[in-house]
Amino acid sequence: MKTKYIQLLKSQVEKLDVSDFDLEAWKSSAISALERVFGKSDSRIAHIEGLKIDYSSWALRDSNSQYKPVESCKRKGKEIFNSAIEELEIFGMPAGKESILEVYFGPEDLKILLSESDKKKEVIKKLKKEELLLLTLRLIEGSP
Repeated sequence: MKTKYIQLLKSQVEKLDVSDFDLEAWKSSAISALERVFGKSDSRIAHIEGLKIDYSSWALRDSNSQYKPVESCKRKGKEIFNSAIEELEIFGMPAGKESILEVYFGPEDLKILLSESDKKKEVIKKLKKEELLLLTLRLIEGSP
């Protein structure tokens, strides 16, 4: 799962280099990606929402200026996503559904549950009734 999330975040970085880049469109997909990986309350989302192209800047009016508002937004976006990727690579997944499942399932069963496998029902049936009840409650309450 971690590798899929890293792949998702890297694809957001790649979108910054497309020739017909649209900041507002990128921000929408970037926020969705961050919410999926880190949750809606992640501080990086506010940083992405704050990115804007400021054409009213005095630096923009100065003919000798090196200020490029679109490039500045792209650099900030890359830094935000590169730091998120590094965090996942170093610290792993944030506490959430995957860590809850790890309590009840071994690595092989977890791999099946998090994949596109048709064997998910078989893996879940291995749980005792009490374990299934506790797992369901933890998922609903969102506690690790």
